[in-house]
Amino acid sequence: MTEVNKKIIELISKNKSMKEICNILNLSEKQLYIRIKQIINYGYLLKPNYLYNSDICYTIEKDNNNIYRNRINIEMPRNVNLFRCLVISDTHIGSVDSNIKLLDIVYDYAVKNGINIILNCGDSIEGDYTSAQKNIKDLHSQLEYFIKKYPYDKSIKNFMILGNHDYHSLHNNGLDISTAIKNSRYDIIPIGYGQGNVNVKNDNIILFHKLYDGFKPIINGEKIVLSGHSHMMKTKLRDIFWIGIPTLSYQSNDKTKNVIPGFVDLSIDMENNRFEYAEAKHLIICPEVIQVSEVRGKVKNLFNDNRRK
Repeated sequence: MTEVNKKIIELISKNKSMKEICNILNLSEKQLYIRIKQIINYGYLLKPNYLYNSDICYTIEKDNNNIYRNRINIEMPRNVNLFRCLVISDTHIGSVDSNIKLLDIVYDYAVKNGINIILNCGDSIEGDYTSAQKNIKDLHSQLEYFIKKYPYDKSIKNFMILGNHDYHSLHNNGLDISTAIKNSRYDIIPIGYGQGNVNVKNDNIILFHKLYDGFKPIINGEKIVLSGHSHMMKTKLRDIFWIGIPTLSYQSNDKTKNVIPGFVDLSIDMENNRFEYAEAKHLIICPEVIQVSEVRGKVKNLFNDNRRK
């Protein structure tokens, strides 16, 4: 984002009208209008308030209730009954504990193993959520770095949700990271803040990331939940197949412990277009990719109480 556009955002936050901004920055109304469109395309939620004197005063929307829980569908061939993907989370781009090369390693693994889908469980950027040390301090620069440096391969699509660090940018600054990514990268598909559902044939996978205290996933019969936020590989096989996804960074939620960045290789066998069996391999980057554990389970009969009713 240009310095002029940053200054426009600052002036809007100070309730300056379009005419006032034009005078301050020596812009024509047409030039300012073009820049307003650029700012909106970048992801800011700007609401115009039309004044009786023909002026316009924009406000930056900071919608606390605008939590998107969306669904996307991944079409599979009828004769294919194995869904395989990689699952990552908590890259925290902008933090001193992040490293874009870790994503390159994940992509290399995906290409070598013929994997076309990556599911991302949130906190893609560090944002300004905490006072933790950052190597990219500016929020806009973090997002621009993410969009520019996030790996690309024509055979790979990313489906991602937004975590609490990402949501903080919307709630506090009116910057909708989801819109910014959609406008810049066709291979990275944001599907929700906090929760997104991935439909595969006749079953669903929930991607989840806790946004604030008390925020919980909405589960309506889904059998598999992939959860970011904890930064640690955790599994729970009871009513559902719950996997806590490790962080793809060196950032630890427990300052007394170091973490090794990792990701999950997830395979789901299907029968009659429904999930039958799941296997999750925990892989760490140290610096080569090493499998340290795996969890397997039959998910066919894991129905929660809502579905039974």
